[in-house]
Amino acid sequence: MKIIYLLFFTLVSFAQQKKTSLEINYPIPTGNNFIGKYKGVVDVGAKYRFSDQKDFLFGVSLNVNYLTYSMTTPTINSNTKNFNFQPRLFGELKLKGLPRLHPALGLGYTFMKFSSNGDSIPVGENPIFSFSYSENLSGINYNLSISFDFNSKFFAQVQYDGIKINSVPDGVPNTKYNTSADLIKLGLGYRF
Repeated sequence: MKIIYLLFFTLVSFAQQKKTSLEINYPIPTGNNFIGKYKGVVDVGAKYRFSDQKDFLFGVSLNVNYLTYSMTTPTINSNTKNFNFQPRLFGELKLKGLPRLHPALGLGYTFMKFSSNGDSIPVGENPIFSFSYSENLSGINYNLSISFDFNSKFFAQVQYDGIKINSVPDGVPNTKYNTSADLIKLGLGYRF
């Protein structure tokens, strides 16, 4: 976790070199997987471009997003919060004929923290039981994105994040449903 904070503050400190961008996105969980029914709340990110080549830009980025899930059945109410930390390396293609478009490909790692709490439907004044549970998962993250510049500072973007979980908790089947996660992010950004 300390490495993630160090990476984020390093990105922000390099902002004076005009190679940095900050972004805010709306994350949309998608696909038939264990976070497919979650609701996206917010995703914030920072990018630092450390190498400017003829046809490509290379850099590092960090995204942090927050998702929620609520479940109500005849017997149980539960709420789950999910925070994801996504450091990665990326390459951005320079399109000579379309200089306002910036397709990019990133590869990194995702650290997922889940915390759940809930209780049974109250009978009278007291619930039958209450619970609180937390869990950490992690895995390889790949990112595809395209951004469009409104001007030299402001841009809009669409991103896709695919996450492949390293290992599932004990008792959870090792299936594609439980070992993959997909997010689409729609957002705005500012370069400086």
